[in-house]
Amino acid sequence: MNGNVTWQGTIAAYFAAPYWVPEPKRTQVADMWLGCMSGYAIQLNSYESVRQWSILIFQYLHTREMPLTQDVSQQWPDEALEVFRKWVNEGWRLSDSDPYDPAERIRPPIERPIAVRIRRDIASLSPDELDDYRMRVDGAFDVANPDSNAPGQVFFSIHGNWCLHYQEAFLLWHRAYLMAFEQRIGCAVPYWNWYAQDAAIERSPSSGLPQAFRDETYRHPKTGELRPNPLRYAAAKDGCSKACVGMTPPPPTSCKYVQRDPILYTTGDDRREARAAKIALTLQYQQQVQKALGFENFSYPQGYGDPWANIQSFNPPPPNSEYRYRDVNFDGAYEQPHDNYHGWVGPDMADNSYTAFDPVFWSYHSNIDRIFEIWLRSHIASMTVTPLFPLRPFAGTRAERLEFTDPRTFVYTCIGDLAKDSRALGFDFGPPAYPDFGTQAVSTKRLSATGLRGLVAAAPRPEELLVLFDGVRCTFNSYAVDVFLNQTDPRQQKPEVTNSHYCGRMTRISMGQTDSNSRCIQTGIRRFMDVTSTALALGITPDSPLPVLSLVVTDLTTGVLVSAAELATLPGFTGHLSWVKLGQAQQIIPSPPSANTERMPCCSAQH
Repeated sequence: MNGNVTWQGTIAAYFAAPYWVPEPKRTQVADMWLGCMSGYAIQLNSYESVRQWSILIFQYLHTREMPLTQDVSQQWPDEALEVFRKWVNEGWRLSDSDPYDPAERIRPPIERPIAVRIRRDIASLSPDELDDYRMRVDGAFDVANPDSNAPGQVFFSIHGNWCLHYQEAFLLWHRAYLMAFEQRIGCAVPYWNWYAQDAAIERSPSSGLPQAFRDETYRHPKTGELRPNPLRYAAAKDGCSKACVGMTPPPPTSCKYVQRDPILYTTGDDRREARAAKIALTLQYQQQVQKALGFENFSYPQGYGDPWANIQSFNPPPPNSEYRYRDVNFDGAYEQPHDNYHGWVGPDMADNSYTAFDPVFWSYHSNIDRIFEIWLRSHIASMTVTPLFPLRPFAGTRAERLEFTDPRTFVYTCIGDLAKDSRALGFDFGPPAYPDFGTQAVSTKRLSATGLRGLVAAAPRPEELLVLFDGVRCTFNSYAVDVFLNQTDPRQQKPEVTNSHYCGRMTRISMGQTDSNSRCIQTGIRRFMDVTSTALALGITPDSPLPVLSLVVTDLTTGVLVSAAELATLPGFTGHLSWVKLGQAQQIIPSPPSANTERMPCCSAQH
């Protein structure tokens, strides 16, 4: 504003009827502001009071500490802030008849630059940029070397020995692990955006495993040498893939490297139908992520290392019942699709002890962290955590070193160190190469051609049909649990989205090794899978008799169906159906206290 700025002509109206607030709410919002600040002896309708506190008011407005509400639409725009600063610097003029008293009482705010690494979509990297990343990973970790003392074997084994899952620390522990990885390669980890809009459609460029992980070779940027692609040919744990453990006769040379589902390497018409069915499975996982992003609560505090579940193998996908808080909070819901994607890549990615040896893990978790960051930035004011929980073995405020024996809890990186905007930690995320799921409409014609169903949001329903699993605990192997309704004939039980009786898959991730750190729970917990969409599509309602539930369990390592006799020995693999009123899942699983509360009662009306 270049003209005169006075209290009577401009500033008083900013507090009494803020122009940036929609017209019907202006008076109500202004009254709320007045009531809130009167508790601090600041009268926003008084010239003398606002003048007395003007510099502090500006500081609080500019840092978004005022207004006292989480409604961002009430925050003062930069234009209004600059007018207020001009008014103060011109001498707090009451009216046009008052003289000017210019002085720089409030200096122009300066946002100091913060150096950040940008985690970019791996699909957006140029060939040279991708080869530079490959070179850095290869050089820092000697990934093809299976020797137990090789830097990769040592660093990647941290996940199997120390990772925290199924508890409040899950996302923050993996954020620390990613940061430690980036410190060693000297650059940001590009993310694999498996959450892209069309990633579940086989012919889409965003579907399947990115080419970066399928190429046979790469050109070393410094030597020009053609080398094996370290993002594909990485030595598995102890030099033997999970897929090859226990093989007789001795496993082939290829078993030295991490293994993935072979269908992910096919192209063109080679096994196209099977590949399309595999890729289509990820639609359910995307929908699970989308649902998780809608929760207001972050997690359920469990104290120091008390997990609410522990799934060590993600293939087959564990049933919904494994995810105790999937209908309660963000990370309780988010960890289910996290596990499902691990199992989808398999078999090394599908086992907690083997997964970090697969270079896919790092770009996969870079995207896990990106989506977590999307949720975090929209819940900065309401997110509550257990700040001093240690994320061993990472130490320092930014996971800058490893400590494996120090008994002093305070030396370790804590949840509170990392539960903040990633830009404060030195990294940010570039835009995705393809739009994220749910951000753009999908052609109905294109959707129907793929056989996919469920992209269009269903009408609100009063009740949910859940498959409940009780007594869920750790397993040594990884399993896929495919769930069907009213389909008892094994010949028809195809885990494909085109099968109207198929509800989805839950992955149970194996421990894969002896639990030396007591990370597994000893008492079983309950998890559940939401099968409402399938039930309604079959004409099953709460008034109908309960449908027939069929579970097909597959060993993810061997691909062999688990017999009924073996299944009876495994914990938490027997499910039963129950209708639950929508929004009352807490009657099955207790809900934590809401973290989404205002700081002051006087502002609650505008929340």
